[in-house]
Formats: sequence, C-alpha cells, structure tokens
Amino acid sequence: MYKIAIAGVGGMGGNIGGYLTRGGQDITMICMSWKENARVMKEKGLTLINPSKAITRVKPEVIFVDELPLLQKKFDILFICMSSNDTIKTLETMGPYMNSDCWVVSPQNGINEDTLIPLIGVQNVIPCVSYTGGGFIEPGVVTMHDGYFVIGELNGKITPRIRELARMLSLVVPTYISSDIMKERWHKLCIAAMVGPVSQIYGFNYGFLRGVFQNEKTRQVLARFVSEVSRLAEVTGYKLDYVEGIAVEDWRQYARGKMPELSEKIAEVGNKFPDQAPTRMTDRSGNYQRTFSHEMEYINGYIINKGKNLGVPTPVNELIVRMIRDLENGKIQSGPENIETILKTTEIP
Repeated sequence: MYKIAIAGVGGMGGNIGGYLTRGGQDITMICMSWKENARVMKEKGLTLINPSKAITRVKPEVIFVDELPLLQKKFDILFICMSSNDTIKTLETMGPYMNSDCWVVSPQNGINEDTLIPLIGVQNVIPCVSYTGGGFIEPGVVTMHDGYFVIGELNGKITPRIRELARMLSLVVPTYISSDIMKERWHKLCIAAMVGPVSQIYGFNYGFLRGVFQNEKTRQVLARFVSEVSRLAEVTGYKLDYVEGIAVEDWRQYARGKMPELSEKIAEVGNKFPDQAPTRMTDRSGNYQRTFSHEMEYINGYIINKGKNLGVPTPVNELIVRMIRDLENGKIQSGPENIETILKTTEIP
C-alpha cells in the first residue's frame, strides 16, 4: 500500500485526505500552519459533510508540520493542497520525507507544474485538475460540493500509475484520465483567473460563483477573460475549444456584443455552483489580508508573464490585478463600477 501525505488540510486537503482515509488508504494529513485544526482532528477526528449534507467521521493520522521528523517512513505520494504561492515552501518542507520516486500531485489552481518540474523532475509530477472544492466550517469539520478531478501524465500516456491514482481519487469524487492534461490545466486556469477576481472587485459574497455568471455586466467581463486567455493558451500550444461548456468562439462573439442569445446560456452555467463565500480578503477585524492577491500572482500573474514572454497582450488580466491591489490598499471599494471600468477601458481581444 502506498504511504500518502496530504500537505495542507484546508477544504481541498481535508476532503481528499478524509475520503481516502475512509477508503482504507494509508494517509497522513499534515497541518502546515493551523495548529488548532491538528489538535482537534487528533482528539476528535475529521468530520466530512458531503454535498447532500450527509455526515461521515473518520480518524486519520494527523500531524502538525513540526512533527515531521518523528515519522519512521518516507512518503510514496504527496498531495500539495496549499495555495499556489506556498508550493515551493511546501515542497522544500516535505522533500526530506519523500521517496526518490514519490508522485507529487497538485490539485491546486494555477499551472504549478512549471514550479514543480525544475525542483523534482518531470517524472515525479502528476497534474490534477480539480473541478470540485470545499471549505472548513470549524477546526475538524469540512464541507464539499459536487464535482470531479481530471488527472493525466504530462506525456499523455495512460500508465499503470495514472490508473492507480484515478482509482484512489475516485474514492473522493469521480476522476477522469486525460491524454492532454495541460490543455485541461489551461481550461481551469482560465476559470480560476476570471471568477475569483471578478467576484472580489464586484463585491459578491455568498453564491459568488453563481453571481458572476448571472449578472449581465460580469458576464461580459468573463467573455473578455475567455477571449484573452484562450488566445494565449493557443499560442502556448493548447487550443481551448470550450470553456464551461460554451464554445470559445461563441464567448469571443459575445464579448464583441454579438450573439445576445448566448447571455442566458452563460447565466445557466452559474446554476451548477453552490452557495459559497469567496476567498476572504479581510480578517475578523476587517483588515485586508494578502492571501488572495498572493495566489493571484500565480494565476493571473502567470497569464500576464506568459503573455509578455510570447508577445500576447493581456490587458484584462493586468487591469484586474491592479484593481485587486487597489482594493487591498483601500484605494478603491468593491462595487459594480469596477466592472464598468473594465468594460470601458479594455479592448476586446
């Protein structure tokens, strides 16, 4: 049996580790920063609340990061379930406790393979594109919404290890194997780059994933994102045909003010999303945190840097990054006027 580490026990790591534990896998859940969460799970176990609100309790092996030196065996598989900005730090921390042929699986947002490969080699990296998620209600209690994983080898081959990983991850949510996993990565990158930032500058709260698709003005901004990112993806070598089930060419036409009949179809995309709060930009005192913009540097920032390297303009991504920073610094407030600014000041790709 593979010895599996879950580095980062937030919504994603908690659910992956919890359901793999329930499925009989050899799991060690490593709390990288939240000591109270580790304490509660050690004492009471982990409570999993699925999309139907059914409750399951499991008792995984849990350690806080400073207990890693106490481990007796190294890991065969590592899931990095931290924000993208913590990828390098997490890998450096876990490195001494990984076997040389350890599979490193990244269900994170962003194209973290560009970070992982130079550090551990292409043969150790397995991309995992997540179309699911969850969150913590309190220490030791996680929720999950419907969705699925897509995994694949970087060379496109359907190998025994990718089949085995798919089998394991199917204990969590339905899991599919792709022979073009980086194209799938770009698809998810496009979604992550537009939905979170647009919800922040507009000011959506609960139900933000639905909201950005169901508001007419934000739909137009989303269309500009799709146009921009899909062009960059194509230059990079990964031509996107669809984003959220809608043809990329249709998104482009809608961004130009054509195909008004597509508006309601885009709105319907939001119906599949749960009531969920966006990534918090403030603490309990109302002070801004930089966790959102730090990860954004590895999502929108990745797009901007790749665009500069390849000569592909990315004005929509550049503007929204500036807006998020201004929002954090108190220079602007969230609201519909920010959406109007994007529509008025950026050209349609």
